Amino acid sequence: MKAILICTLLCAFVSHNAGAMFQSSTDAQKLQDAQTENQKLRDELAAAKIRIQELERATGTPTVVAPSTPTHADATTELMGNPIAVLDFCQKKFTEDLTKKNVALPLPKDTKSVRQLYLSKAKDWLEPMNRNKFPIVWRGRITHIGATNGPNQSFEFQCVSADNKRNFGRVANCTILKSNAPQLGSTVPDRDVIWTLNASLEPVLELNPDMIEPNTFDNPPLVGPCVTFRYKLNCLRLFPEKSSSLVPNEIK
Repeated sequence: MKAILICTLLCAFVSHNAGAMFQSSTDAQKLQDAQTENQKLRDELAAAKIRIQELERATGTPTVVAPSTPTHADATTELMGNPIAVLDFCQKKFTEDLTKKNVALPLPKDTKSVRQLYLSKAKDWLEPMNRNKFPIVWRGRITHIGATNGPNQSFEFQCVSADNKRNFGRVANCTILKSNAPQLGSTVPDRDVIWTLNASLEPVLELNPDMIEPNTFDNPPLVGPCVTFRYKLNCLRLFPEKSSSLVPNEIK
């Protein structure tokens, strides 16, 4: 009986160790296969980089594929296609938000106490607005190439209509990493070239208690009474969209 029990235990021990050795061998093979595949991908990437460098040397210019316009989950992005649209968005939001809070807009004849109440509510509105960053996609022309500052390049960007015949809003002053705009160059591009600018926009809204109505030049424009509108851009990508056959006198 003892002999039978010993044989049974011995067989179980051998079977267990054999299974463990087989599992260890399988895991080692999986690791080796993964390492081999990883090295293969690395080799392919290195070969692709070499090919890109060869193409750049042959053409004399960086090989850049213009990215497609991204699809934005944020519906606000579609409402901010140019500076005029951004101002319109802010004006509508200001009016709607203050109307919901039953805040009356100031009049020139208002007393100081009435004006102060409005200014306090307007300040409460603009402070959180200034903390927003809105993704924008603008299309337009490069109207001026500014100074180069290390890796950065400054330029002026004029938004245009879908048919490229009308300017939308004032020129925007921009700065971008040259590596993010490799096709920009150091001279003003031909005006027939339409560019796409991907950026994030930060409102710069300020309180001006004396400016109830727009001034003669509407500069700065007003979001609402006593609330002036400016913005700043963090430019992320700039690339040429297409060329058109417009002539200079078609721009109004």
